[in-house]
Amino acid sequence: MGTTAAVTFAMPYAVTPALLPALVDRDTFVGASVLGLVPLLLAGLVVLVKWWRGRDEMFDDLTPGLLPADPATAPRHRVRGGEWSGTVAPAFSPPREVRPGVLGTVLDGVADPHDVSATLVDLAVRGWFHIVEVRGPEGGQAHDKARDKARDWELRRTSADPDETPTDFERLLLDRVFDGRDRVRLSALKGSFAMTMREAQIGLYREVVDRGWYARHPRARNGRTRAAGLAVLVPLVLVALVLVVTGLAQAHDWSLTPVLVGLVAALVVLARWGGARTPRTAEGTALRIEALGFREYLATAEADRLRFEEKRALLSGYLPYAVAFGLTAHFADLLRDLARESHWADYVDGLDWYDFGGSGPDGGDLSLGDALGDIADTSSWFTDPGDVFDGVDGFVDASDSLFSFHGLPGCGDGCDLPGCDLPGCDLPGCDLPGCDF
Repeated sequence: MGTTAAVTFAMPYAVTPALLPALVDRDTFVGASVLGLVPLLLAGLVVLVKWWRGRDEMFDDLTPGLLPADPATAPRHRVRGGEWSGTVAPAFSPPREVRPGVLGTVLDGVADPHDVSATLVDLAVRGWFHIVEVRGPEGGQAHDKARDKARDWELRRTSADPDETPTDFERLLLDRVFDGRDRVRLSALKGSFAMTMREAQIGLYREVVDRGWYARHPRARNGRTRAAGLAVLVPLVLVALVLVVTGLAQAHDWSLTPVLVGLVAALVVLARWGGARTPRTAEGTALRIEALGFREYLATAEADRLRFEEKRALLSGYLPYAVAFGLTAHFADLLRDLARESHWADYVDGLDWYDFGGSGPDGGDLSLGDALGDIADTSSWFTDPGDVFDGVDGFVDASDSLFSFHGLPGCGDGCDLPGCDLPGCDLPGCDLPGCDF
């Protein structure tokens, strides 16, 4: 009869939880994965709805850029892709009764420095003040490398206001620039114009809303839904993080990790894409398409293909629009080409709004019109039309710099100080007077 010997093996060391492999409970993991998908799907649904509602409107069965006989009752639809992006035909004139700064704001939904500078140039062209280039050794807004002299610009009110009524925004800008003075240097305004820039932005946004091109503030991001979602998700992420860390520390159990991953992913999606763009109305889309056509014309116009009437219009009224569209340099090149024509004097009516700052034969200031007219005379002292347009281009660059306040708090969109109640503006707002339309 045999004997069975029991053999025992002693563990060389005690097994501790820290040395066990990570544990996953299958049922818990599956449930946590499903639970983690819920906030991610909800965040995705919010983003989808925001995108759907953030698409521009457009009139049905109508050539893009045209208005129906009765826009208020005309059928309309949402534009696929957010905003209309078709091919535009060049338009040879700007939309009627729409000023350059306002048109630039409708075009991209932002009241930026170009739009305010365009308004300044437009006011000068319309006769509210003259722009006089000042050059000398004593500092200024920009530096003239060719002459090794500083450049500045002086704005001088005309003796009598034009026979027109400026908009509220234009009147505000005139009042803030001159502040009871008849003359002011552009360089003297730098550093004191931050509040004016905000008020100017508000004025531009007010007009595009009042005229029906946007239903609410163009820079409103519909942030209430996003803010509410983040207010819920952040605490849940913290709770999930505590549970996962506790499970890993005590039992190496990471079954709840999918919940944390889903909450974090939902938080990122909502924070990044939870605010929708403000859509244009169908009227706003039509105006934007018309503006794109006019921008295309200015961007592609060539001197030798322009008709006489177009050449006069370019100088009398189109320059401010080129500023608003960011085409100042190209436009200046086009005007230089036109200035070299032998009959240029025929086109220079109404160009007394800019004084080149040089001295003519009589020792007086040289207006833009005089300078361009003198080009036709080979005996004139003035031989380089680029000088004039470099001056205009320099003024635009300097005024853009004046109205640009990147990096300063509260200067982003005219609606970023406490108290702004612009329609649809749920960003931190502004408490400026009149910011309650």
